[in-house]
Amino acid sequence: MQDLGFNEEELYSFIKIMNEYTGNDLSEKKSALAVKLRSFLKELNGISSFKEFLTRLQYDKKLKQETIDFVTVNETYFYRELPQLKEALYYLKSLDKKVNVLCAPCSSGEEVYSLALLGVLNFSKENLNIVGIDINSKAIEKAKNAVYQGRSLHRLADSEKIRYFTKEGDFYKIKKEELCRCRFELCNVFDKKFLELGKFDAIFSRNMMIYFDYESRLKFAEVLYKIANNQCRLYIGNADLMPDTEYWSKVFVPRGGTYYIKNDL
Repeated sequence: MQDLGFNEEELYSFIKIMNEYTGNDLSEKKSALAVKLRSFLKELNGISSFKEFLTRLQYDKKLKQETIDFVTVNETYFYRELPQLKEALYYLKSLDKKVNVLCAPCSSGEEVYSLALLGVLNFSKENLNIVGIDINSKAIEKAKNAVYQGRSLHRLADSEKIRYFTKEGDFYKIKKEELCRCRFELCNVFDKKFLELGKFDAIFSRNMMIYFDYESRLKFAEVLYKIANNQCRLYIGNADLMPDTEYWSKVFVPRGGTYYIKNDL
């Protein structure tokens, strides 16, 4: 294994590049990042210096994706923040039409499939369409495979596991035929592809903006506005920091929690 050393200035350059690619502000985690980055670099082949690594990131798509996978965090489970999911499904049902839902990011798919499971009792398969996107290629691959185990399933009832999953050893594979259409795409929210996904009636973007700097949050609020239908509701995580913009207005739910509605500009 090689040891590609780097100095403070080079580490800052790496943080800046990753911020441009993903919106993530890694500067406050610089010390921990430096340790993990050294381990990551040891696994790379054909790169002789950290300077070369930074240069290759600009044009080597495979290296760029591997590095993005390295810096992005993907930890979730089924029925996470369940009251918010139920509130959203109740609202979508009230629209009385075919609805489109976006999960951005979708991580390894648990949120998308959670909505699909809840939707079984409220929608016909044809009237609910869910799209999940993530910047992490490994997460998208897992979401498409739809095989889960351990902690991610701890909130599911045994009856749900039996009805909607096929048990394979210690793993559970989702019976996709029982659910509405769930589509997954490898996509960066700041790329043109994101704006081409379609229009949505509900958008979930939970626990992503917490990693963004202020300018990235402003930009993200704008692109979400562009893909939102007029009656769209935006749901974010409890720790996310939504900037004050002309695009969205915050609404407080009587039973607790919040969501955002698209402003009429």
